[in-house]
Amino acid sequence: MFGYPTSAENLYDLSHRTSGVWRACDLISTIPLLRRWDEPLWLRGLIKSLCHLDVVHIHNRPQWVHKLRQMGYEGAIWLHLQNNHLGHWTAPMLEALAPQLNGIAVCSTFLRETFADRSPSLAAKTKLVFNGVNTQLFTPREDIREAKTIFFVGRFDEEKGVIQLIRAFARLLDRHPDASLVIGGTTGFGVHRENDYVRKVRDLAQSLIGNRKARIDFPGYIHHDRDLPAWFQRATIFASPSLFQEPFGLVNVEAMACGTPVVGSNRGGIPEVLGNAGIVVNPEDAEEFAAALSSLLEGADYRAFLGSAARLRCREIFDWEIIAQHWASLLEEGSGESGSV
Repeated sequence: MFGYPTSAENLYDLSHRTSGVWRACDLISTIPLLRRWDEPLWLRGLIKSLCHLDVVHIHNRPQWVHKLRQMGYEGAIWLHLQNNHLGHWTAPMLEALAPQLNGIAVCSTFLRETFADRSPSLAAKTKLVFNGVNTQLFTPREDIREAKTIFFVGRFDEEKGVIQLIRAFARLLDRHPDASLVIGGTTGFGVHRENDYVRKVRDLAQSLIGNRKARIDFPGYIHHDRDLPAWFQRATIFASPSLFQEPFGLVNVEAMACGTPVVGSNRGGIPEVLGNAGIVVNPEDAEEFAAALSSLLEGADYRAFLGSAARLRCREIFDWEIIAQHWASLLEEGSGESGSV
């Protein structure tokens, strides 16, 4: 695994190698007229190591494909997209990319549709590989499940729909004044900065706390492996109110793996992820959103049904073991033989 070095506090627990010129690249990235050369320089430093591999698996960097071919890499290349990195590419650019690739993996059908109609050649090489969840880590704990807690976790950003969730919660209080709302997350990965949007969110929450004695909690950054499973396990409902076209939404399958019913946005790949094991709403329709939350708080059997269906869907479709087997078969098929990646 080759990765660009990052700060110790943001480093995932995965060993990786990098190019010895990364410090120069890091410096170049801070200089406006030179920053476009940092990635090519980093790849140039890696190319000797890469040329010994049968398959290179690139994450979310379609611009690297042509650069590696230019540098002489002749093995198989798979591009793996979890976000819409091809949305701004023109049809000729996409058609030029296709013959340089052995395959492209996308995390949802929605993501494929963002470019497929502009490039038949690339569409023909595209395979669906869902993002996965560790169903041993994210697992139900009904003994700690709370009665009326709605949970959200994500980035504090306008596109994530936090304000829309609070507005729906305000309407929900008419029927369920004893409900609680927990809003986890920060403005960045492990970093939180007060900005206009954060202040707007807190002001709206504070008005409900002051005027209606609402129970709204902001626990801040939640460590993924150590703490997040327990938050899902305690929650009665998980709310996913994204306003933008979310390609997948990993938090949804993590909640589902914990047997927590999900009320999710009708945007992007979220409906595809939930299937028939969740409720899909327009997050900008506060009445519809509140009604979905209320139906789950009022219906214990319905909650249990959706929670069980969600857990089963994760075990059958999103479990990492299943995803890994599918991905391994695609790599072998796409490269023509089993080799080093």
